Amino acid sequence: MKKIGSLRLGLSFAGCFLGAGYVSGQELWQFFGSFGTSGVIGLFAALLLISVVGTLMLALNRRTGFDGADKLIAGEGKPVIRAAVTLLSWLLLFGIGTIMTAGAGASLASLLPIPAWVGNLAFISCVALLSLTGLRGMVSVFSATVPLLALFSLGFGIYSLAVNGFNMPQSGGDNPLMSSFLLAAGSFACYNLFAGVSVAAPLGTHTKSSRSLVGGVAVGTAILLGIAVSVLVCVSASEEYSNAELPMLKFAESVSPILGSVYGILLLLAMLGTALSATVALTNALSARLRVHGHRRTAVTLLTAALMFGGSLFGFGELIGLIYPVFGYCSSVFIVMMIIHYFKVKHEQSDMSGVG
Repeated sequence: MKKIGSLRLGLSFAGCFLGAGYVSGQELWQFFGSFGTSGVIGLFAALLLISVVGTLMLALNRRTGFDGADKLIAGEGKPVIRAAVTLLSWLLLFGIGTIMTAGAGASLASLLPIPAWVGNLAFISCVALLSLTGLRGMVSVFSATVPLLALFSLGFGIYSLAVNGFNMPQSGGDNPLMSSFLLAAGSFACYNLFAGVSVAAPLGTHTKSSRSLVGGVAVGTAILLGIAVSVLVCVSASEEYSNAELPMLKFAESVSPILGSVYGILLLLAMLGTALSATVALTNALSARLRVHGHRRTAVTLLTAALMFGGSLFGFGELIGLIYPVFGYCSSVFIVMMIIHYFKVKHEQSDMSGVG
C-alpha cells in the first residue's frame, strides 16, 4: 500500500470514529449538549483525549506491527487479558448492531406511517439477509453515506448558527451513568477509542513519517470537532430537536421536508452499513470460535439478529444512554493498558538502540 500523508490520514482517522450515531445528534447531545456550556468543555476534553491516545495507538502500530486490539493492548502474552479484550469487542459489536437497529426503526417511522418496532424488524431482517447472502461489499457502499451526512451536518450548523445562534441549555445531564460532564467526556473518548482501535491502528504502518502521523491525527480530530459543534448548534436551537429520537433528522425536516427525507434516507443507509459491518464481524468471530459452518452458521446469524431486534425495542436514545457509557467505563481499563504498553515498547526499543 502506498504511504499516506497527513491529509489522507486525517480523513481516514476521522472516518474511524465518525458513524451514524455521531451524526444522528442523539449521541453527541447525551454526552455533551445536555450539560450545557460545560458540555462544550467536555467535548474539547474528549477529542483531546482521542487525539493524544490515537497518536500513541498509531505510533504503537508503527513500532510493533500489531494491528489487533488484543495485541495492541496486552502484547503477545497475557492470554487472559487478550481474551477479555476479545469478549468486550464482541459485546460492543452486538451493542452497536442493536443501537443501529433501534435508530433505523425510528428513522423508518419518521419516513413511513409505520410503528418503530416494525421498522426495527424490517431493518434487522435486511441486515441478516445481506450478511447471509454474502453481500458484505455493500458495507462500503452504505458507509460512503457518512461523509455526505457529515457535509449536511456542517451545512446545517452554519445555517442554524446564522438563524438561531448558539443557545446551549444550562442544566446538567440527567443520566445517572454520566453524573458529570467530565465522566461523560471520558466515557465517550474511551468507548470510541476501543471501538476504533482495530480499524484505526493499522493506519500507523502506512503513514509516511512520525510528523505525518501527528499532523494526520490533528486533522482528523479537527474534522470530528467541526462536525460535533455543527450538530450541537443545530440540536440546541430548540427542545423539539433535543427531545427527538433522531435530533438531526428532526432539524433537517424543519428546514425543508425534502431535505429531511434526503437526510433520513442517508442516515438509514449509514446505519445499515454500520449494523451490517458489526453483524458480519460478530457472526464471523462467533462461528470461527464455535467452529460451525453452513446451516449452523446461518443459525448463529439469525439468533444474533433476533437478539439485536429484542434489544432494539428499548429505543435508540435509551440504548445510547446505557450501552455507550457502560462500555466507556469498561474499556477505560484497556485504554490505560494500551498507553502503558506503548511506553513499555518505546522504553525497550530505546534500550536496544542504546546497546547497539
